[in-house]
Amino acid sequence: MASHKMLDMIHGALIAHGMDAVRREQDVMLQSRQLRFEAEVFETGSDRLVLEIYIFSPLLDVQPVIESFAGFGDTREEELNQAFEKFLRGVFHVAIEGLADHVCDNMQAEVEIWQRSSASWKIWQKNARWKIYGGPVISQATTELCSLTPNYPAFYAKLEKLFTASLRPGSHFVRTFLAGLNGTLVSAEVLLDNAVWTEGQNLAVSHDWDYGDGYQAIRQVILALPIGGT
Repeated sequence: MASHKMLDMIHGALIAHGMDAVRREQDVMLQSRQLRFEAEVFETGSDRLVLEIYIFSPLLDVQPVIESFAGFGDTREEELNQAFEKFLRGVFHVAIEGLADHVCDNMQAEVEIWQRSSASWKIWQKNARWKIYGGPVISQATTELCSLTPNYPAFYAKLEKLFTASLRPGSHFVRTFLAGLNGTLVSAEVLLDNAVWTEGQNLAVSHDWDYGDGYQAIRQVILALPIGGT
């Protein structure tokens, strides 16, 4: 069932960014770009809930994009607000900048070009190119600084090579999440178009991370849109 409070908050965020958002019964729609958001909230315990956001767009080959955010707090309102803040910091700007051509005063997504050039691919596919919208790298730690952050750029470079060497042309959505506890890896998840990307996950597990002390976690979303009809 749709979370009407979350839809109201998404609508408010879009309006605050000067976008032509329309709040409908079960979703929020950007009329000019046919970008659509749905939201559901799942209760998982007395001090935790999960917000799921579903993103639809004609630019996505696999849709909806599904993103989940846990919310913690002493009250349900605190839980909702924390989950929504994670959505705003993570995928929100990637979606509106990549799927609706929105330009913020302070761009949140890092835009670059990834390209494959390999003789192993058929001639009409070998030079596939993507415009990449890389979301902010969001970290969480019980220590002053997240120990995973310094090694993330090297992992990101490896992920780019894997992506351009192995994925079919077209649009793609990638999410990375890693967490360590007291020097040990406790979670490594790399999703591609809503499903586990085994090769990407293996890459994350085998990368040289410093898991540090206490709890350390890092997360990023990446939107890849084809260039030139690839």
